Amino acid sequence: MSQYFPGSSNFTIEGGTFNTVTYRNQNAKGGFERLQEYVAHGAFHDSGERFDPPKCHHNTRVAIIKRITNWISGLNEDKRDALIMWLYGAAGAGKSAIAQTIAEILDGQHFILASFFFSRNDPHRGTAKLLVTTLAYQLAVKLPAVFRERLSLAFEKDPLINTRSLDAQFKGLVREPLLELLHSGFSTNNHLVIIIDGLDECDDPKVQARIVDLSFELLRGRDIPLKILIASRPEIDISSSFDTKPFTTLGRIALDNDYQSDEDIRHFLEDKFNEIKTQHRLRSYIPTGWPAQDSMEKLVQKSSGQFIYASTVVKYVASARHRPTHRLEVVLGIQLPKAGDNPFAELDGLYRHILMGVEDVDLILQIIGFVVLHPPTFSNLVTEIEDLLSLAPGDVELLMQNLSSLISVETYRYDAEKLAIRILHASFKDYLLDQSRSKDFFLDSVKMHTHYAELCLVHITEHLSFQSNSSHQPFTGTTPCILIHLNFCVLTA
Repeated sequence: MSQYFPGSSNFTIEGGTFNTVTYRNQNAKGGFERLQEYVAHGAFHDSGERFDPPKCHHNTRVAIIKRITNWISGLNEDKRDALIMWLYGAAGAGKSAIAQTIAEILDGQHFILASFFFSRNDPHRGTAKLLVTTLAYQLAVKLPAVFRERLSLAFEKDPLINTRSLDAQFKGLVREPLLELLHSGFSTNNHLVIIIDGLDECDDPKVQARIVDLSFELLRGRDIPLKILIASRPEIDISSSFDTKPFTTLGRIALDNDYQSDEDIRHFLEDKFNEIKTQHRLRSYIPTGWPAQDSMEKLVQKSSGQFIYASTVVKYVASARHRPTHRLEVVLGIQLPKAGDNPFAELDGLYRHILMGVEDVDLILQIIGFVVLHPPTFSNLVTEIEDLLSLAPGDVELLMQNLSSLISVETYRYDAEKLAIRILHASFKDYLLDQSRSKDFFLDSVKMHTHYAELCLVHITEHLSFQSNSSHQPFTGTTPCILIHLNFCVLTA
């Protein structure tokens, strides 16, 4: 039987009296021990949970890697003042591989590094709940004891600090401990580095944008020797947040054709197919000239500069339980896959995830269907699509903004004052036109052509009616143009 005396520092249990301070010291966890309970171990760049993470193939992405490492080291004169770098590109462009490679390079050069690799399929890495505590832990194990002590004190003062807002966590667990460390006399020749990869895979778009905002808040006074690399798809909330930031403090790298993606992919494929020819258990049955040059070029073209297609092909073809030559023929459409065999399962999962996250998907598929199925004599001009589908000016841009990692709305190459739609992945078209892969997102070409023809007939009828009611109206190429719609109607019928 125990007795408790308010205001006393002692309490009594049968057999003895104990001091409360002694009891707490023996049983309560310290701040750093509590912090460790809220760490997403799988988010580290060198986590055992991320066994064999994607990283850049040897001698690929050389220019991008050099640009980022030079920025971190202060060697980029045009971006010397930038404290945050945004690496962005289409889905499957290889952003995570680049981020992983950068992390390994910095780790090898003994930079003080903290990283968080988001993943939508992981309960600990699919949200931002453990982001700050995970970054703080990694800094604490690499920085002098003053940082850890200040971090522990923050947890001891507020044991529930991990439940506070991201603002409060960044302030209490990163910024203030770093300032305390600097005030103690700590200095470094190199910047500390934080890498946040796959920000678009965080479950809440508003939180994605908030993380961008808080990254700039963290460095607002330029009083901390810290640089932050953020890699993501250019989703609307993330892009909008970056677009409001000062140009001088932000660097951007777009994964586009400026970085010779096709050449890197060709080099990757050549190396991987050589590995298959020399290491596969059935290598003696592989012809010397395999794969043929035209097959290689087709794979490069289908990759559209996105490494995910090439890496998916290699994984499928290299299977130890199958003939590589047969599997490549399946990929190229020469042979049919066996029942239940999908060479593009990983790629299809990515496309499906993106499409499921958009609103008005039926209308979006009508727009994409026009781009995929229209006759070669027609363009992908946004105004023509809006005209055909009776949309208001600007509607296509609004609808496509959440598909920016698959589809680009960009300046028309023949007229800088007009916009056109470009599908970034050639393989995305294959996915949409194959019902076994796209399922409820399938573009039925017969139904779509019929639908577009019906829309054209409606426009033609409306135009003829307008002409008959306006005897003085000249028969000119107004929009919608009767000849364009008539041609389209005939060609798609």
